[in-house]
Amino acid sequence: MYEMFLKRGKETSLNSDLQSPVARIVDSATPPGSPAKPKKAQITLIALVLGLFLGALASLLIDRLDNTLKTSEDAELKLRQPVLTTLPVLPKEGSSRVSSSHTFQEKPDSVYSESIRTARSGVLLSAIDLPNRILLVTSSLPGEGKTTFSINLGLAHAHTAKPLLIECDMRRPTIARSMDLEPGAKGLSDLVAGTSTVEECVHRVSGSTLAVIPAGTIPPNPLELLISNRFKETMDALAKQFEIIVIDSPPVELVSDAQVIAPYATGVIFVVKAAETPHKLASKAINRIKRSGGEILGVVLNMLDFQKAHKYYGEYSGYSHYGYKGGYSTTYGGEARAKTA
Repeated sequence: MYEMFLKRGKETSLNSDLQSPVARIVDSATPPGSPAKPKKAQITLIALVLGLFLGALASLLIDRLDNTLKTSEDAELKLRQPVLTTLPVLPKEGSSRVSSSHTFQEKPDSVYSESIRTARSGVLLSAIDLPNRILLVTSSLPGEGKTTFSINLGLAHAHTAKPLLIECDMRRPTIARSMDLEPGAKGLSDLVAGTSTVEECVHRVSGSTLAVIPAGTIPPNPLELLISNRFKETMDALAKQFEIIVIDSPPVELVSDAQVIAPYATGVIFVVKAAETPHKLASKAINRIKRSGGEILGVVLNMLDFQKAHKYYGEYSGYSHYGYKGGYSTTYGGEARAKTA
């Protein structure tokens, strides 16, 4: 028994001295075809998805922060007023924007002229039962195109009625120059002050039945003339001589002239510049007109880039497909357009 255990112990000792392999070759090593990291395809895909998401988020954020009026639907929704028409931005001739003061007369087949006709129709329908139609055109701030619109609206009404255009902006008058009147032409201030007659202050536009009363001599305080009884008497007298009166007034947010004139008007047309006028500022100005007793007939969205609006918002595409493509000309010249009556 002892010898058996001794023999087993020696065998165990011998086995422990033998070296047994601790590893074996499973497969031969080959270099990889591409690096394990970085995974370019995966990173590119993630970057593309992340870029699209961040771009869309930035676009939505910019749109949210942009408080201007970009489309007619935008204007109706934010201002809660009907849009009478949308006027396109005019093309550039060289380095300067083409003058649009007489587009209706000189380019009757253009998109701009058709938009003016749309405004004229809306105005006529709004005041169809009223014997005297006195239209006040104003805006929030300067540079929104109210004077240009007033001139073209007057020219449009000249095709169907006997209109009068009055410049009540005696602080920054521009109509006399736009209508090619003589320097120092008599106008509204002279008529209200009683220093000139109606015949001296009313000027006729050649090739049209439109009559024009410019601002006249710039008074030291235009508001005093506008709140006087003499101004009311002048407006009453002119309303008996003309079928439609278009009044170009100063911007609402700068002075209170428009608020003083608004009660004399049948309705107020409010002009806003597309992608420029903040809707809160326009709403504030409209409310001021309403509080003064004026009735808003509608809003005119001016200087809208139709191509850009169609590209981003899918609107106004019909203008380029309904006989108006290429309707603009880069030539807007003209001879002297007005003369003293």
